[in-house]
Amino acid sequence: MLKKLSLRHYIAILCAVVINTFLLVIACFRTNYEITCKGGLVEARDIIEVNEHKENTGSFSTIYVISFSKSTLFQNFIGQFIPSVSIRELSTNESKFSDLENLKMGEIEHNTSVMQAIICAYTKAQAYNQNIKIDYSLKSLVITYYDINSNFKIGDEIIDINGNKLNNLNLSYGEGYLSLNIGDKITYIRDNETKTIQIDKEEKVYCYPYYDINYDSIYPSLTINRGYTNGPSGGLLRTLSLIDDLLDYDLTGGKKIAGTGTISSTGYVGAIGGIKQKIYTAVSNDVDIFFCPSSNYEEALEVYNTLKTDMLLIEVSNIDDALEVLYEI
Repeated sequence: MLKKLSLRHYIAILCAVVINTFLLVIACFRTNYEITCKGGLVEARDIIEVNEHKENTGSFSTIYVISFSKSTLFQNFIGQFIPSVSIRELSTNESKFSDLENLKMGEIEHNTSVMQAIICAYTKAQAYNQNIKIDYSLKSLVITYYDINSNFKIGDEIIDINGNKLNNLNLSYGEGYLSLNIGDKITYIRDNETKTIQIDKEEKVYCYPYYDINYDSIYPSLTINRGYTNGPSGGLLRTLSLIDDLLDYDLTGGKKIAGTGTISSTGYVGAIGGIKQKIYTAVSNDVDIFFCPSSNYEEALEVYNTLKTDMLLIEVSNIDDALEVLYEI
């Protein structure tokens, strides 16, 4: 026999429904913000490793952060009370990218960063050892960011500009915006299909270089692992680790070395995101030396000065700056 519910029971059920609905909304409703948190360290050799390398007394590590694009109301609420967390509003352009596009963007940045680290390290090490060999050529410029109403998509590979193959344009390209003017004829590859279009409005696309590296002839040989991180910011430390593997000298000097920064094939160190969280991560992991791109140094120093640490914060603008510090230490 069913018992009739009293008004008190109905009120309790209604309150439970309202509270659970509220919790569900703040836990699942995504906003136009991005939240960035502390991450961890990954040894550079876990991604790129020269075969039959020497053992070091210290280590080189890249630093990753944990980021949530279009974070939830709950994540934003909790994040505002944690000093090491940053919350920022996404631009109109950024907010249009799907999770899949953001993932693809990060994968391209990671893969091209690995290529540039290899080229930079091997060409730099050749100055000390002429037996070191690497053959490579610029294949394409891969698009990782575009403006609203662009002709292009993330992952498109530009291979020809106005009838000129990229390797005939003498490009010394790290990463950055490529300006396209009205009337330009662009040949690109999308989903294994080659297309040519004529630009009908001025636009800029953000590109990373994609290289053909002859891994059959490279010497010494190396092993590349995919790893689980995305983005280009591990380029500097992977380059330093490779140079260390290629030379007889132990660049680590027994130190735990970490840092961040993109790398170009010519050794330029570029800006990254999440520098605040990377400083916190490095300090909590007892890093001895932290290399920071010049573009991010002021923000890094501001955070660094609030922490009690013996870690050295070193500003660098190119690979030679970092090598000079390591030789001195």
